[in-house]
Amino acid sequence: MAGRLGYDGVEVMVWTDPVSQDIEALRRLSDHHGVPILAVHAPCLLITQRVWSTDPWTKLRRAQSAAEKLGASTVVVHPPFRWQRQYAREFVEGVWRMADETDVRFAVENMYPWRYRDREMLAYAPEWDVTKDDYRHFTIDLSHTATARTSALDMLDRMGDRLGHVHLADGRGSAKDEHLVPGRGTQPCAELLDRLTRTGFDGHVVLEVNTRRAMSSAEREADLAEALDFTRRHLAADARVPRP
Repeated sequence: MAGRLGYDGVEVMVWTDPVSQDIEALRRLSDHHGVPILAVHAPCLLITQRVWSTDPWTKLRRAQSAAEKLGASTVVVHPPFRWQRQYAREFVEGVWRMADETDVRFAVENMYPWRYRDREMLAYAPEWDVTKDDYRHFTIDLSHTATARTSALDMLDRMGDRLGHVHLADGRGSAKDEHLVPGRGTQPCAELLDRLTRTGFDGHVVLEVNTRRAMSSAEREADLAEALDFTRRHLAADARVPRP
């Protein structure tokens, strides 16, 4: 579908699907469809705690190796969960150490507080707002800024020239991480893309859009085509717009 719609590449989310964990299978798919893999998302979700080992540093080393073998320029990683205490204590220094050993970018992604009704839980450490810590590269995710109810453009300013990767999606400020098609929520998707164009951003813009509510393959494809069209209209003509 990515190839048919004209996407320049994809980001692979490594998760419970065995194909996402199999580097040779991914390489064959990429070659068959003529769609390069430009980024690898390390398996750091709750549902992927046992994917590629239970040790978080092993996960990152395997993500780095996968990126290098697939020709991807970026590994996306979330900050640790608060209960991963040793990992959290070592995370900032450890990511710097790994970044010094490779040309692959480790781009740490902004997250959000978990909310249930009127309660809020801080699930990530050192911070869900990754700009409060010192990383070489950041990923900004606009669905996450919506869920966190924070300003995406202010966060973009704080990231500055350390912004290495973008997850473009929309949201309405729900407690759920919505990942709407850009333009269907309240996030400044167009303004952010305009800034990227004006500031010479050299990373990838990835459309991380949730299509689970699509009633058919045709509806899903229409959503992804709309997302691509929105992004291309607000970016320079030579921008790269992959999708997971």
